[in-house]
Amino acid sequence: MMNFITKSVHYRNKEVNWQKKYGANAPEVGALAPDFELHDVSGKHSVQLSDFREKKPVALVFGSFT
Repeated sequence: MMNFITKSVHYRNKEVNWQKKYGANAPEVGALAPDFELHDVSGKHSVQLSDFREKKPVALVFGSFT
């Protein structure tokens, strides 16, 4: 268990340092993602990230499925 905690702290520190160097406008580690709105695949309904906050996990997938 201690090895897991040590590795977790190491990787968190590594990510924080990367973010300080490259991602000045990015959300801080552990911060809530900024809210945004998208249309569903039909284009008829809009969905906001905040609609799901504290209700269920959200995964964003970017890419082509053709």
